[in-house]
Amino acid sequence: MAVKIGYIVGSLSSTSINRAVFEAVKKNAPQNVEIVEIPISELPHYAPDYDADFPQVARDFKAAIEESDAVIVATPQYNDSFSGVVKNAIDWASRPWGQHSFNAKPTAIATASIAPHGGAKAGALLGAVLEFGQAKLVESQLNVFVGEETFAADGNFASAELQEELAHSLRLLQETQPSNLPHFSYTQTAWQHSCECCHAVCVRA
Repeated sequence: MAVKIGYIVGSLSSTSINRAVFEAVKKNAPQNVEIVEIPISELPHYAPDYDADFPQVARDFKAAIEESDAVIVATPQYNDSFSGVVKNAIDWASRPWGQHSFNAKPTAIATASIAPHGGAKAGALLGAVLEFGQAKLVESQLNVFVGEETFAADGNFASAELQEELAHSLRLLQETQPSNLPHFSYTQTAWQHSCECCHAVCVRA
């Protein structure tokens, strides 16, 4: 049976490197894995006023998360944290109260950045927010440093090492079920330590 993995790109940029990473990931996906983007660009800024009459775009967004077997949330690092649009998306996913779409959902965190750390701090802070919503977080966070030689001319990864690292992350998520995921607590100080301490996989390419 095919596994459906949805991914959220926490960027509205037309040249998002996080989206470029996952476009390349899709090119290398196993035959039994369907990888689809869950769009967030049309979500309005969340306000409690919407709770009584949820807009269709938010209903569709929540449904896309819930219909996925697992979800990857990818974010850039802006001002030492994750992006505002990904927080807005999670706020929508958490409503109405008691109907958090990430509850018990196998979830992985990925970041892509031109900085050598690959956005590790943003990922650690994002983990705390997702954990609050009872997402079942995969322990290993993927942080990708994006440089001039990361992508080949066809948009695929130029590095076989990076291809394998991302394929390994997909396999971990594919094999994960909500019942057997270990509970892992992200803390807001995890980014201050080494990658081993914040359970991040930092990849330079």
